Amino acid sequence: MSELRCGKCGRTCGVSEIYVCDECGSFLCEECKNSAHSICPDCYGRLVKLC
Repeated sequence: MSELRCGKCGRTCGVSEIYVCDECGSFLCEECKNSAHSICPDCYGRLVKLC
């Protein structure tokens, strides 16, 4: 699995470009992470780099 889809905007990203919520596991691209100020829009958990 070398690509993942952002849960917010649907953009396809490489594994090294995606962020994951440490609470609910949602995937977000860097652009959506920056828009959300590193806070998951689904559960308000912290977004961290997947790799």
